[in-house]
Amino acid sequence: MAKKQKEAFVVTVAADHPIHEVARDLKAKGFEVDQVLDAIGVVTGSALPASVAKMRKVPGVKDVSSDYPVDIGPPGAPVS
Repeated sequence: MAKKQKEAFVVTVAADHPIHEVARDLKAKGFEVDQVLDAIGVVTGSALPASVAKMRKVPGVKDVSSDYPVDIGPPGAPVS
């Protein structure tokens, strides 16, 4: 049986909830926190897709979205 893979997620936190408390509560639901971005109210990290429903129920969570890598290329690279 194949091991389930964690996926990257971005969690948007409501302004009226302390972001570090929300991050702590997300960890308790299986979210592996990478960064807590206070200034923009976002927590990044990874979790099993099955954990997303539990993460959305954490008080202060406004949204849980998949995180996608962005590559802008090196400076001076042609735009395609």
